Amino acid sequence: MQKNKNIQTGLTYGVLIGLIYCVIAFARWSMATNLILFAVMAFLGYLVVLGLMFWEAYQRRKMQPDGLIDLKNLFQTLFVSVLIFELLYGLYNFIHLKFIDPNIIEKMKEGMTVMMEKTGAQVSDEQREQSLARFDDMKKAMEPLQVFKSYLINIAISGFFAFIISLIMRKKNPNSGMPQSM
Repeated sequence: MQKNKNIQTGLTYGVLIGLIYCVIAFARWSMATNLILFAVMAFLGYLVVLGLMFWEAYQRRKMQPDGLIDLKNLFQTLFVSVLIFELLYGLYNFIHLKFIDPNIIEKMKEGMTVMMEKTGAQVSDEQREQSLARFDDMKKAMEPLQVFKSYLINIAISGFFAFIISLIMRKKNPNSGMPQSM
């Protein structure tokens, strides 16, 4: 019964967070020519995702009759949602970069060129070439192996935060003298 609640809650919040994450990604990609705004939006978007994970942990804890939940059950719930929302996010990015706006990397490259021209002599020609070459590497990120690798990396990062959130949000029995089981 406990495991079903963990999986059901994780699936529900995974889809919800994933859809919100996709909307944030759409907004972020629409700002891609302004690289500073793009980076700020990426950071703020991930903060929203972390906030939603805290909310999910709080809601999962409330499902318990006594409000107590151990680290294992809370992390299991959050990790299931991480698997789902990172999958949706990865699929959305792939679809966006491959079909919705396949020229976005070139637009970002142009934005970087404009930004470097504004800096004038502060950026050497060699630094400019290196910076612009990184955009060509971004095109390789759409290869199936790279997409899968990116998904695994995102799971590791979000999974780490899910574990930290689980540590913060768990609530053990105050009458228990035993340490909480993992």
